[in-house]
Amino acid sequence: MKFISLKWKISGLLLFSNVIIGVFLVVFMRFQVYKNLGTELIEKGKIIAQSFAQFAAEQIESRDEIALRQQVSNVTDYEFVEFILIQGSDSTVLADTYNGNVPEKLLKEPIPELEQTAQPKLISLGEDEVNVYEIWAPVEEGYLGYVRVGVRQDYVLRRVRETATKVIGIIIIAITLLWLLIIVIISQKVIKPMTYLTKKADDISKGKLDEEININTHDEIENLGQALERLRESVKIALDRLKKHQSMQI
Repeated sequence: MKFISLKWKISGLLLFSNVIIGVFLVVFMRFQVYKNLGTELIEKGKIIAQSFAQFAAEQIESRDEIALRQQVSNVTDYEFVEFILIQGSDSTVLADTYNGNVPEKLLKEPIPELEQTAQPKLISLGEDEVNVYEIWAPVEEGYLGYVRVGVRQDYVLRRVRETATKVIGIIIIAITLLWLLIIVIISQKVIKPMTYLTKKADDISKGKLDEEININTHDEIENLGQALERLRESVKIALDRLKKHQSMQI
């Protein structure tokens, strides 16, 4: 049977266990990143919608569409925002980021119940089927109208992938370093003493009994070393007696 070093057997077991733990951590961290980062980006969309709702109350009431459009144009730099719509209570579009070319699907969307506006809804827009989380923010509890903000799902997923990749990379590096550290510790604390005792046992079998066996690991390996030392002393005493007995006969 092929000889396999104890070092490599232990290394293999540790590597296997680290891979299992690593896979679990990767799946868990990916889920957590998606959950936390996705929620954070959607919350940003809610903040934008609520900020507009607070600002827009007076402008909607006075039908100041110029001020509303100017305010809407100021947020076009947000990469994760697909659209902003400001509608009156009669669903008339007062301002939007589409320059008046609002997709028909958005115009046909029914106004949700007031208690449902806090929950983002995933919808698809346009020929490219762009998926967005649509957020509604009522203006004066819906009496004056609504602000609608669309957060791009692909942006959320891209940010999740980027962040998850960094986190997973850190996990893999950490697990690899931990595995190497454990291997070094095992080599120093287990493999090296075992190699030493193996050599001493081989010396005893060859009759090399002059060197004492000294090992201090404070564990079972030290007990094994002490047992080998007692064996060495016993064999040495027995051989000395045998030599003395043979010399007396001569």
